[in-house]
Amino acid sequence: MNYVLSGVVPNNISDLSELTHMDLLSNLLSGDIPESIGNLNNLIYLDLQVNLLSGDIPESIGNLDNITWLYLNTNLLSGDIPESIGNLPNIEYLNFRLNQLTGEIPNTIYNLLSLKGLFLSENYLDGEIDYSINNLINLDYLYLRNNQLSGEIPESICDLTLDFNSDLFQIQNNQLCPPYPSCIEDYVGDQDTSECIECNDVIGDTND
Repeated sequence: MNYVLSGVVPNNISDLSELTHMDLLSNLLSGDIPESIGNLNNLIYLDLQVNLLSGDIPESIGNLDNITWLYLNTNLLSGDIPESIGNLPNIEYLNFRLNQLTGEIPNTIYNLLSLKGLFLSENYLDGEIDYSINNLINLDYLYLRNNQLSGEIPESICDLTLDFNSDLFQIQNNQLCPPYPSCIEDYVGDQDTSECIECNDVIGDTND
């Protein structure tokens, strides 16, 4: 018999102070992720994917100093990715894809030098990809597809060692403008460049 958990993640989850692994994927958990989850300082693995969780990702998530795997994907989470995400020195896999997240990718995310997989696709993220993306020297997976990212892709992305010509790199279906860095120009997929054209037209009109 298969049992499915429902209800909310309780605030007193923080009482499990010695917990190192929390695996609650594929349930019917709803409501917010409580701020108290940031008190689980011994947590190494947190998997809440494929639930019905909503609201913001709590700032306290940045207190999980020992976390290496953080899976919040396939929920109904909204709001910005908290700046505190950059306080996770040991994080290797960060998966927020398939939510309703908005705002820009926080620059603090590029401080995560241990990161091997960054999965932010299928959200509503906007703004530009920062030049400091080349700090992610251990990155093997970069999923940014199906967002509203705009501007030009920095040349520094070519400093990454991941295989751009593979499913490990997915950046299609954004609003990213050419010219594209030579290392990825054949792998950017479909991009909505209508705003790029409008910007160029404005510049042209100014020079007339």
